[in-house]
Amino acid sequence: MLKSLNKKYPFNDNLKINVRSIISVSLGIFLFLLFFQPFNIQNPDFNNQLIILATFGAITLVLLSIFRLVIPSVFSKAFSEERWTIGKEVLIDFLFVVFNSVAFSFFARYVGRIPITFHIVIILVIISITAASVLVVINRIYLLKLQVENLKPNIQDTAEVQSSATPEIEFESENKTDYFKLLPEQIVVIRSASNYIEVHYLEAEVLHKKLIRNTLKSTEETLSAFPEMIRCHRSFIVNKYHIKSLKRDADGLVLSLHHYPSEIHVSRQYALNVKQAVKVT
Repeated sequence: MLKSLNKKYPFNDNLKINVRSIISVSLGIFLFLLFFQPFNIQNPDFNNQLIILATFGAITLVLLSIFRLVIPSVFSKAFSEERWTIGKEVLIDFLFVVFNSVAFSFFARYVGRIPITFHIVIILVIISITAASVLVVINRIYLLKLQVENLKPNIQDTAEVQSSATPEIEFESENKTDYFKLLPEQIVVIRSASNYIEVHYLEAEVLHKKLIRNTLKSTEETLSAFPEMIRCHRSFIVNKYHIKSLKRDADGLVLSLHHYPSEIHVSRQYALNVKQAVKVT
């Protein structure tokens, strides 16, 4: 319990918000007393009754201004964000409720000529507690909005970082029943297998294979935004960053890839692109 009371609690020192909240709460008390009339004022003159009811609101206005504006401005260090705690917030609200209830009781008894009974005292205390609670809620809502506004730049920065991160390559079957995603650097080679493609990729430095119904031509179009993916044969697309070597044999150019056990022959129509890719790599 004591640990909870010692936790830091943000104090709302925004003058504009505090003044607006205090005026709203005080006006609310006046309107509540005017429309619901929880006790009878021993004064036949309606105008005098209005003045008496308005004074209840004025008492709250003055006391809230003292506790929420005057004292914090005089003892600014004690009300700083570093020193203000839940316990201090509870204490200042408790003191307001006590002073406001006592002031209400004296005013009701000696000015409003209202008989002070236990029932009347309970009503006055409840009004004071409600006023303090409403102000706490208003301040809390304002502080939460402030926190949300402060978080917006961080959220935008995070979104920008995520958008600038390496996009994943999406593989989807022709009939839309199969789907998976891989990072470009994971993909080693994509091989045509009749009406399917075999995607050979790395995961934890181990070569895996996934089979999905699609054509190599359609896949090549999907990979057009990824220049590291190079068509080297009518049946193969390779990731240039996984090329181990490029050599020539009796049948032409042959590619060797890291992690992939078989050599891949390069078709003549793709030979120039493959040579340029190997030079850049």
